[in-house]
Amino acid sequence: MLKNCRRYPLPVFLIVLALLNGCQPATDPLPDDSAYFPLQTGDYWIYQVTQEAYSLTSPATTRVFQVQQKVGSSFVRNGQLVYQVEESARNSDQADWQVSTVRTVYKTLSEVVSQETNVPTVNLVFPISAATTWNVNTYNARPDTLLRYQYESRSLTLNKRSFDNVISVIGPNDSTLIGLNKYVRMYAPNVGLVYRENTALAYCQATPDCIGKGIITSGSRQKWTLLSTNRLP
Repeated sequence: MLKNCRRYPLPVFLIVLALLNGCQPATDPLPDDSAYFPLQTGDYWIYQVTQEAYSLTSPATTRVFQVQQKVGSSFVRNGQLVYQVEESARNSDQADWQVSTVRTVYKTLSEVVSQETNVPTVNLVFPISAATTWNVNTYNARPDTLLRYQYESRSLTLNKRSFDNVISVIGPNDSTLIGLNKYVRMYAPNVGLVYRENTALAYCQATPDCIGKGIITSGSRQKWTLLSTNRLP
């Protein structure tokens, strides 16, 4: 025997469905992890680089110049699509670009690997998580260097331009009485690398008066800040 079923007019059903959907919590979609490292032929990024150098035998120097990274042709190696990335430098907007190095880069569902002078290094791993750490030298014979994510969905302003959902990659970051080491990379979704810093400084240890005062005797500090890219309007 068929049971009697209550049938609602179509407009009533649509109203009930809308009310149920309205009860669901609103959430903003998170960016695809691989979007933090876009990689396509024709992509380019131009950075302003500030480089400081310190030495016991000469005065400290500061150099400001520009670096461009440009994705060129691609090829297939062992079934994996690989891109050539050309890096160039110039001293000012009016100067010509001078090629300094060419590397290869590939991206899979689990990692981004670049190779320069036959030395492969792991730039990023997926999925992105604050609990994730990895060895940048997994595929080479250099000493292990651990990187980790600092994921806070933070906003970052560089050169009057704001970036949302920025993640940071943190490496050796030691500050002691004898020196400072710092490794930072910051990425924005659908843009890529927007900031990087490498610092390796030694502090004065020659006399008791200078110990612990952060007086730099040798080392270097280099900061990259994104100026322009085809991935921004």
